[in-house]
This record gives sequence, C-alpha cells and structure tokens, in this order.
Amino acid sequence: MRDSWRSSEARLLDRTGQPVSEVRVDFDERRLDWVSARALSPPLVRALLVAEDKRFLEHGGVDWQALAGATWDNLWRTLEGRRPRGASTLTMQLAGLIDPALRLQGTRRSVGQKWDQGAAARDIERRWTKAQILEAYFNLAPFRGELRGISAAARGLFGKDPDAVDAREAVLLAALLRGPNASADRVAVRACAVALRLKPAPACDDIRALADRVLARRYRLEPRWQDAPALARRLLKEPGEQRMTTLDARLQHRVLLALGRERPDSAVVVLDNASGEVLVWGGGPDDADAVLRRLPAGGVLQPFLYGTAIEQRWLTAASVLDDSPALLALPLLPGQAEGESRGMLSVRSALALAADIPALRVRAMVGDDVLGSVLHAHGLDAVSAAGGRVGLAELANAYRVFANDGVWSPWSLEPPAQRGMDQERPGRRLWPSAVAWLVGDLLSFRTAGGEPRPWSALMSARAPDRSTWWAVGFTRRYTVALRSPRPAAAVWQAVVAALDASPVEAPALPAGVESAWVHFEPEIEATREEFFLPGTQQGFVDASSSHLDAPHIVLPTFGVKLVSASVPAGRQSLLLEARPALPGLGWAINGETLPAVEGRALWSPRPGVQRLELLDAQGRRLQAVEFEVRLDPGSLAAPH
Repeated sequence: MRDSWRSSEARLLDRTGQPVSEVRVDFDERRLDWVSARALSPPLVRALLVAEDKRFLEHGGVDWQALAGATWDNLWRTLEGRRPRGASTLTMQLAGLIDPALRLQGTRRSVGQKWDQGAAARDIERRWTKAQILEAYFNLAPFRGELRGISAAARGLFGKDPDAVDAREAVLLAALLRGPNASADRVAVRACAVALRLKPAPACDDIRALADRVLARRYRLEPRWQDAPALARRLLKEPGEQRMTTLDARLQHRVLLALGRERPDSAVVVLDNASGEVLVWGGGPDDADAVLRRLPAGGVLQPFLYGTAIEQRWLTAASVLDDSPALLALPLLPGQAEGESRGMLSVRSALALAADIPALRVRAMVGDDVLGSVLHAHGLDAVSAAGGRVGLAELANAYRVFANDGVWSPWSLEPPAQRGMDQERPGRRLWPSAVAWLVGDLLSFRTAGGEPRPWSALMSARAPDRSTWWAVGFTRRYTVALRSPRPAAAVWQAVVAALDASPVEAPALPAGVESAWVHFEPEIEATREEFFLPGTQQGFVDASSSHLDAPHIVLPTFGVKLVSASVPAGRQSLLLEARPALPGLGWAINGETLPAVEGRALWSPRPGVQRLELLDAQGRRLQAVEFEVRLDPGSLAAPH
C-alpha cells in the first residue's frame, strides 16, 4: 500500500535531491506524502482510538464484544426508529478503504458485506502489525472534501505536519472521520464528545471555536517549496513524480532573494562555467516560464560582433569609432539615434555603453553573413536588421564560451544520468584563447584602488523595442543572464554577490596577447594599458573626429612592419584605416585596389617595400605612404 501511494503533488528536486518546487498535478483528490506511524502525534493516535476503536490493541480485527453489544442495542434502536450504530473496528474500516467492494454502499452494510469485511480485517491483522494498520488507516482515510490522508488534512486545515497536531485539532480530525463533510457545528458536537473521554480533556469551547475557524472556510494548502514554480509546472506531469535537475536549491533561493521586488518581472539563469549545468532558473510569474521567452537581443549581442572584428584584426580594444550618425554604411533603426552624439569612442568605451551607432559601423565591417554564422555557432538566432531573438539560457551559454577559453559545449538542466548522447559530445572551439580573453577583458570592471572585489565581466544593454533590459556576464565560476523591464546591471551585481564568492583575481594573460600603453590624441580618454593580438599594438591613437577634414591615412604609419614568419601569408592581415570614413573611399597598394568599409580594409602582407594610396570615390589619390614589411625571425620559435 505504501509503495503504490501517489501524492497528488509532484516535486522538482535539485542536484542533491533537495526539493526546489512542489506543484499539484492530480485534481481528483488532494494527497500528500505517505506519513509513517512514528510521525503521528500522540494526541492524534489517542483521539482516533477513543473515537473509533477503544479496544484496537486487544482484538484480532473484529471486536466481538463491541459487535455483540451493538447487535443487542440495535434491536431497541430499530424498534424506536433510530439509526443503528455500527461496530466496525479500525481494521475493518481499513479493509473498506483498501477494497472498494467492502466499502459502505447506501446507509448500511448487508450481513454478507459485514462478514466479508470482518474476514478481510482478520487477514490484515495476521499480516500487519498494529502500527502498520494505524499507519495505513491514517494515510487512506478521507477527512474533508478532497483531503485524503492525515498529511493533507493536517496541513490543509491547520497548516502543520501530523507530528505537530495538538489535542484540540486531534479530536476535530477524529470527529471528521464519521462525517467528513458535516457542518462545523455537527463536527464540533462530535469532537466535544470525543474530548470528554480524553484525559486531560481539551475545553469544548476551544474546540467549537477551532471548528468554526477552519471548517467554515475553504481550506488552503500552500506548496512547501516554491522557488521554481513555473519550471516545475512545465516539467512535472505525473502524480507523485520527483524529478531531479542540475539546480542548486541553496543558490536558487539566494538568487531569488537577491532579485527582491524585481522577481515577478525578471528572469534569471545561472550556469556553471565548467560543466554548463543550470544552477539557477527562475523569476517571472508563477504560471509562465519567463526564462523560455525569446525576445529581441539588440546590444547584448555586441560582444560577439566586436570579438569577430578583433579576431579578423579590423579592430583592437584601443580603436576609435564615431558615435555620430554621419556617414553610416547601414541605416539606423527607430530609436537608435536617441540622445546626443558622444563623439569618438574607443572600442572599450563603445562596448561598455552598448552604443548603437559604433556597433553599426563594426557590423558593416564584419558583414551580416559572418556575424550570422558566428551567432549560429553559439546557438543563437542569426542576425537580422531588427536584431536576433534569443532565450535566456541560450544567451547565457553563448557568453559562457568567453569564460571557457573560447570553447562551446551544451548547457543542461538534466543530471548526467538523464542526458542524451548529444549532450555528452566534446566541446567545440569557437574562438582562439587570446580573443576570448580579450572580449572578457573588454567586459570586465577595471577598479583603481579601493576594496578588491571578485572579478566579473558584464554586458548590459537595452533591446531594440526599448521594453527589455539585458544583463549578461560571467565570473570565474558562473555565467549569469538576467532580463528585466528596467535597467538590470545593479540587479545583476546583486545576484553575483548572492552566489558563492568567486576568485578576486582576473584570468591569467594567455599566450598570444600583448600589452601596451595607449595615448589618445586628442585625449578623448585617459592614457591606459591595453591588450592586443600580436602585430596590432597601438601606442598612439588618432582620435580626431572632424568630418570637415580631408580623409587621411591613420593606419598603417610609416616605418617597418614585422609579420610572423611561422604563419602562412594568407592567414595574416594588416589593417588599413582612413578617417573620416567618407562614402566611396578605396585603397590601392602597389597598384592593387582594395574596397573600403567605413574607411577600413584588410590586406594580406608580403615582405618588401609597399606603396599605399588612399583613393576617393572617383579613384583619385588623396594620400600615399610607404612602409616596409619584414618577417619576424623570432616568430619561428613561437608555437602555432
């Protein structure tokens, strides 16, 4: 009986088996967990025996003494026109609860039913102990309405577990067994009669007051765990189901507390960087899984755009971009021209501000086909004119690639034992280690002095429809994605603080990244240390912004340019840049013409003296420079 019992509730469990959420999935009856005999309060057991079977511990299933007395008494009751009294023991009642054929049909059982019920009770007594009989009876008995079993009755009527039921509540529950749906007054009368046979006896006035309070209204049975109700409703389908997940109940609860008043409107996902397992999944309304909603991403996809431009050597962290809408190669979307132009911005500043216009300039350089392929490789929608629509979990997993040295692997909400083979495949490298590190550094917080805090990288941006804010980033241990109708950066920081402390130190500088101090002229930003791919270092950055100036060559400058001797020529590139980026600009190097995008072009270098010319839209030469390309002999010893 115990093994076949099914609660009407289902439970979502974390990675250690701790409950995270509980939801009702069976609406025929309300049943909770099976309760052992040891978990029944002593007043509850005493009240039941006094009310239903005072010689329970003495008989073997049928109380012959009570049966004889009831038979004699019923002769007089019949003559007087009164209702006969029964003599069923607890064990006989249990037989009726177990076998539908032995249940009361109409107002009285026939002699044959009584005989069969008694035989079944004696069979039960031979097989089960008295404690087991009590345990089964308390769990199978109907108490009121749809409440079946002592656990549902105690929690539904009194808001407590069966081991905490006191004497007043116990006699009320015992009285309900004779008439589960009787009026509060009638139940109180029965309960007072039971109480008179207990020592000490609870006061009848207290019993009546309790009956009026709990039986005159609809019961309330709140879930014991509700930290992921929407997820539980989506995943749980079977009564009594207990589904394991990768969630961490402790972190789930902490993060939801950190959301505070933002919880009903926000959605959050936390992934473990190493495994991709979901540790936190929540927020939003209880009846809809807000994490699954796919919404326009907009600026939150910029790290993938800038990372591609850096990998292709179109840009460095110190490159400057014009934030004004003048001379844009791609059209502005509605709302993108809001606010005043911020003039020239470095790549680091443009990404920190999630600036739309610099991102459009970079997108024109990279190309939508290339960007779409990059996003698709990360499990995100391809780019479009209005921006891709993304889900929170997929977006978090895409950012996890930067935290994982550029390697992508699937995310999972299921424990390893439940995963399919497709989720166990090895990771796939999407970025060189150096580029992944550079993107993480661009998104990180640089603090000068003060109290050190755990290293983190964050991208906060607003969706194109202006109704959604995204905050996505990572620490050394976790990737956190958050969505809210309001600016979400501060809430993201609160969530990160609620997680276990991550290392304070930034990730170590990988091979293939070099540093240099950068000075901007004019000084649009302070001189600082920046990091570069080899061969792209800039010590001086021309940050002039006047569109009235004639276009001029910014990169490359005069002098000698060293290129790696260990990398094939076709896999190396040199950035050519002119400013201002007037429409139609082109390049010619040693007579070979190259088209320009936003005033930039890429050229595969070859040794020797090179003559570079900047051309206008009509092909006329605007400026020319000469520089020499030499092979770097030291690069032959460097690993590929």
